[in-house]
Amino acid sequence: MGIFKKASSANKGLRYKLLLAFSLMSIIPLLACTYIISQYVFPQIDSLAWVSTIVLGAIAIALLGLSFARNLVNPVIGMAIEANMIANGQYDRSLNVPTDDEVGELAASINTMTQKIKTNLDELKTYGQKMKEINTDVHKKVLALSSLLQIGDVISSGSIKLDPVLEMAVEKAAMVFDSSFGVFYLAKDDESDFIAKVDYGQDADKLRGITIKRRGQGLLEKAIENRTVVIIDSATKLSREAEGFREAYDAKNILAIPIYSGRKNFGILLIGSSAEDYKYKSEDVELVKVFAKQITIAIESDILNKKTEELAIKDDLTDLYNKSFILNRLGEEIKRAIFYQRPCSFVIFGIDDFASFRAKNGELAAEEALKKMAKIIRDNMVPVGKAARIAGDEFAILLPEKNKNEAFAIADEIRKKIEGANFLKTGSASLTVSGGLSENPLDGATSEELFKKATDLLREARASGKNRVIT
Repeated sequence: MGIFKKASSANKGLRYKLLLAFSLMSIIPLLACTYIISQYVFPQIDSLAWVSTIVLGAIAIALLGLSFARNLVNPVIGMAIEANMIANGQYDRSLNVPTDDEVGELAASINTMTQKIKTNLDELKTYGQKMKEINTDVHKKVLALSSLLQIGDVISSGSIKLDPVLEMAVEKAAMVFDSSFGVFYLAKDDESDFIAKVDYGQDADKLRGITIKRRGQGLLEKAIENRTVVIIDSATKLSREAEGFREAYDAKNILAIPIYSGRKNFGILLIGSSAEDYKYKSEDVELVKVFAKQITIAIESDILNKKTEELAIKDDLTDLYNKSFILNRLGEEIKRAIFYQRPCSFVIFGIDDFASFRAKNGELAAEEALKKMAKIIRDNMVPVGKAARIAGDEFAILLPEKNKNEAFAIADEIRKKIEGANFLKTGSASLTVSGGLSENPLDGATSEELFKKATDLLREARASGKNRVIT
């Protein structure tokens, strides 16, 4: 409204001034013309009609001059109106003055200036949009770096279990990329299928129930098997499998990165967004790969920590528990047995004449025999029992909830299977074991007492003919 009001005022002002100027400029010439004609040119005219004719003729000439003046002024008025509109931001307008005089040149100059202003404003707008995108990318990368450092600190501390690290990594990855959801699929071992271990976001509901088969033919199965990145977005030409996956799980945009190390495929990290017309940039893919690498490091660290813990409590050769662990566990089970008034048995096996076997067949054969004997013991244990190697040729078995009769049946079955086994890869050689069995509280109320009693009974079994269990 302000633009048109100003233009109207300018129009009215110029026209009013033009009319006023015409009136003032016409009065004196008309009077003078009338006087001269009546006094000098036609002094004999005394008729009012003739005078009127002369006056009207003069007026007609004046009006013709007014029309000419208006033709000069009107383009200026129109130019003023358009200039006001341009000055108020309507840079798509232009002055249309079809004359070749100074007014036309002025209009052309104003049009040129307007076009330059419009071009500069468009460039400024484009620059502003680019700056906004740059700021967004910088913010995204700063947030990603901060998240990666935080995850790295947690991993390096070694004091937090794997699950919280995975939850943090999936959540941070989804948040950094403005994604609606994130899921990480993990396998329990080298033979198990991949299932959702961690998920983030409400849109992950359908994806949470996916089971990724090993050596399967689905989209994610092939991605893990071939270790390839999967991208589903508005800019990607999708395969039939990708289209089917998008429709089946309502996943508009997906970025999936396999997690692996060496020959092991641990799982796959999947993040996504429900936004329309979304496109993953190459730097987005690289950032997700960094998060995937952090997850790989976390899994490898967890595996290493578990192996370290196992090495601290297990025998290197036989993979059974060591003497320190079995005695500590025996003490705990005795306390539990006393509290609940339940039995707890302890068996020590000694290999008969194992020194002769080693001297005859060599050290490698002796080690293989120990491994095979350990496997027989482990395979014939009850679920709650524990087995350990406590010396070079001695094994121990902890049997919670078993009295002497029940424990003897288990121990004697193991003795028989060892007696019937062949302990050489080439050729034939047998070994036997003797055993001593003690029970809480009949033979003692501490781990030391039960251990001593079982050791004494083992010595008695060897002295009385070997290949037997004595209680």
